[in-house]
Amino acid sequence: MKKGKRIICIMVAAIMLMLPAAGCASRLSANFDEREVQEKAEEIAELSCTGKIGEAYGMLSEMMKAQITEDQIRAGIEGTIEPLGDFEKISGTNISGQKDKDTGTEYALAIVMAQFSDGRAQFTISFDTEMNCIGFYIK
Repeated sequence: MKKGKRIICIMVAAIMLMLPAAGCASRLSANFDEREVQEKAEEIAELSCTGKIGEAYGMLSEMMKAQITEDQIRAGIEGTIEPLGDFEKISGTNISGQKDKDTGTEYALAIVMAQFSDGRAQFTISFDTEMNCIGFYIK
């Protein structure tokens, strides 16, 4: 359980890094291809839901990998989805844009809903303009 709390703290820290951009969600910048953002986010979410966490971890940016290990990601994902039963499908994805008001850096944000036999999980996945996954959160 201690490991699960640690992973949540690390994920919260990653989200906190993006707080300056919070409240700035809007239309996706022309610097992103909405379909590419959706496909990559759904791929990361589906890999996570089907036990292919190592593959999902491999899609994270080097910055994220420097902050969190594969085992920590695995513990966080498994701790969240195991009580939800069997994975059924990706049930929806919403794409928006964010812009850091301090730096002007643009991000793509994908909210991916995953349906399980006994509930749902929500993934929040963000990308930079190079399509590096720079944010990953599951609840």
